[in-house]
Amino acid sequence: MAEILLDTTYLLPILGVGVKLERFGEVFPKLINKYTLLYNPISLVEAKWIIISQARKTPDKREALLARFREGLKILLSNTKLRQTILTNAEIESIADKLLLVHRIPDYFDRLIYATATYYDLELLTEDQELHELTKVETRLKPRRALNWKQLLLETSL
Repeated sequence: MAEILLDTTYLLPILGVGVKLERFGEVFPKLINKYTLLYNPISLVEAKWIIISQARKTPDKREALLARFREGLKILLSNTKLRQTILTNAEIESIADKLLLVHRIPDYFDRLIYATATYYDLELLTEDQELHELTKVETRLKPRRALNWKQLLLETSL
């Protein structure tokens, strides 16, 4: 069974934030059964950051947004088919640092997620175009491959 590292985008619906991805609600549960899905725990921090940002913009929905995150977190952490990687180690940080220093990727969340996929030699599912472009650069700093949701839909029979 193929192993895929999920970028934060694909965890957001579980944590109460909608995403605009074709047939996501229908297809994602099938992915869980077909692939080994992993995520870096930094995605939980990034997701919370997104939710806090939304809560600032809509103060009347703040409590509901935070409560949905907590409920989603319970679901995510109890699901044995979605597994966490380690947060980081010296090798992952080395890759992430090169992404900053050599390739000028400014977002630490993105660098850590990309570096994790590279370290474990996983496929990376991401909508981040900057990360997709990075896989085209001649470097050893890349995951097994990067694909986005549309590519995944085209390549699978889900």
